[in-house]
Amino acid sequence: MHRLACIALLLAQISIASGVPWFGLVPTYSDGRVLQESRNMSFSFEQNVTGQIAPVAYRGRTLSPYHSAYEDVLLDEVRLKERTSAREGRIRSEELLKLFSGANSSQDAAVYKPEESDIFAIDSYENLPVKIDYTKSMNYSGIGINDRDSIGSSRDFIGSSFLYNHEFSKKQILSSKLDRLNITDEAAQPMQIKVTRDTQHNLKTHSTGIASFKYLQVDANGDILNEGDERYVGTYDLAKNLRMKSQYNLIRKNDDWLPCCSGGFESMNLMDQKPFKSAKGVFDCSCFVVPAKAQFQR
Repeated sequence: MHRLACIALLLAQISIASGVPWFGLVPTYSDGRVLQESRNMSFSFEQNVTGQIAPVAYRGRTLSPYHSAYEDVLLDEVRLKERTSAREGRIRSEELLKLFSGANSSQDAAVYKPEESDIFAIDSYENLPVKIDYTKSMNYSGIGINDRDSIGSSRDFIGSSFLYNHEFSKKQILSSKLDRLNITDEAAQPMQIKVTRDTQHNLKTHSTGIASFKYLQVDANGDILNEGDERYVGTYDLAKNLRMKSQYNLIRKNDDWLPCCSGGFESMNLMDQKPFKSAKGVFDCSCFVVPAKAQFQR
């Protein structure tokens, strides 16, 4: 029995920078509120591991060989998840994670009245870029390894899963970014959250167990545009290159001027209601009944 048969080389570099965060609260007609938060932030992580997963003798007993690792990243609706667990065997991996978030770009909100509607709508526009880049290569040979990952933005996602592999290798490049968020709340239609986003998944792998791939893409209303689910059982060499992109251009909508019967005349300043300056004919254009004689006689 090996007393200690585990050789590993680990190199990690982490860099974090943060600034003043930005908060935005948008009241909505349908759901009450939408709270947005962003910050200036960067994060990088690099790691190389080479080793033998093997039993270890400790205080008169033998510890079972095992390796596990996970990563969870979530920032402004952009997310990355990765899980790896392995039993006795030989493993080698290299990975690089980079994250960037900016809060110095512009934010804007516009209030307007859609045509043929008595309720005002709110459009909120923000350009707060967020990006995740993740690359990983791995080789394993042993009793068994499980490996899962997923990446996405908003409800879009791309994921892969590899279970019960005795021989396994993969090279992958994952990327997801969010450029702009447009929130539209109108009485005529449900609230829409229009996120300009881009998600990519590039993968080459050798699998000797169960391999699964899933992806989902939705529109501004949350309805499914594209969806896929694949499963491979056996020994396969697989290559995948998938990209999902949604782009919503900034459109300023036409404004239907002041609504009739808004009741604004009664709340006006008294100086603005005096004779020869009355605005009643403007604010009460549809409810106002034409009098038998002129309001102001000459």
